[in-house]
Amino acid sequence: MLRGGSAWVESIVTLALAIAAMVAVHGSPYLEAVALLTCTYAFIALGMYLPFIMGGALSMAYNAYLGVGAYAMALLATRGDWDLAWSLPIGMIIAAATAVVLGFATRRLSGFYLAAVTLLFGIAFTTWLVDAESVTGGSGGLQGLRVPVFAGKPLSNSTLVMLTILAVWIVALALSRLRNSPFGVAVRARRRAAIAVESCGIPVSTLTLVSLALGAAVASVGGSLFAVTNHAIVPESFAVDIVFLCIFMPLLGGQDRPWGAVLGAVLVVTFTFQLTFFKETGSLFFSLAVLLVLVIAPRGVLGYVLIGLQKLRGGGHAKTQGGAARNG
Repeated sequence: MLRGGSAWVESIVTLALAIAAMVAVHGSPYLEAVALLTCTYAFIALGMYLPFIMGGALSMAYNAYLGVGAYAMALLATRGDWDLAWSLPIGMIIAAATAVVLGFATRRLSGFYLAAVTLLFGIAFTTWLVDAESVTGGSGGLQGLRVPVFAGKPLSNSTLVMLTILAVWIVALALSRLRNSPFGVAVRARRRAAIAVESCGIPVSTLTLVSLALGAAVASVGGSLFAVTNHAIVPESFAVDIVFLCIFMPLLGGQDRPWGAVLGAVLVVTFTFQLTFFKETGSLFFSLAVLLVLVIAPRGVLGYVLIGLQKLRGGGHAKTQGGAARNG
């Protein structure tokens, strides 16, 4: 559990990194586009962190939650006259409700069977997007979406980037605090000893449904961001392929903290889009990197960085104690 001092250090350091990212991409349309793409992936990875990494419930329906957020934003904020401040939470609520219904229907399933059923739901959702032409625009999707309005004013791209990076920081920090809260401890305990949690009077099914709902709501923000930045959405953008990619983000970045999910999103974008010298092999290189991390460093990149920092702090503390003993 994070102590008060460590929590403040975490908040300050991560906020400084977020501000540095804002400054680094400001003024460059290309870097701003990369930042928005990274944040989109980060929201999906953070949405998976609570139910999957903490709770052990592997849902493969995150493409559906992503699509719900995107189409809600497109229909309400860009085709209608709804403000961004209203259309965004409505998409989150619809995604959370979808996750609760799906979670309740699959409450007796776990492991491979849960993954298989939710994967089929994700495929069915993509098919529905194509068939529901009157609502979703069919296979052609929704095109020519206007710039969303926030507080009565159109959002510029630079403002959107800053708000998005700040939102990622807020969500990751909130999940970090939630991880060490009584609810987070119960969710993590449920993954390893569900019977023990149930014997303490905590309903495991309720824990799972709440964590799935929160994860879906966070992932839907990524879909809303996708609709805003691309000004067009098509069903193919929400295929199940994106779920397989995003599952490895928190595993690659680190499972010990939600910041590992954000780091994993950065690494995914770097490997698959930024490393031009790999050309078409960016995804292959990413797959090899994930394999190496899972074999050599199963706690992820951030996990081993934290272990190294703890060893350095422990060594310094030991030296201080040794010096005090000699002086005594």
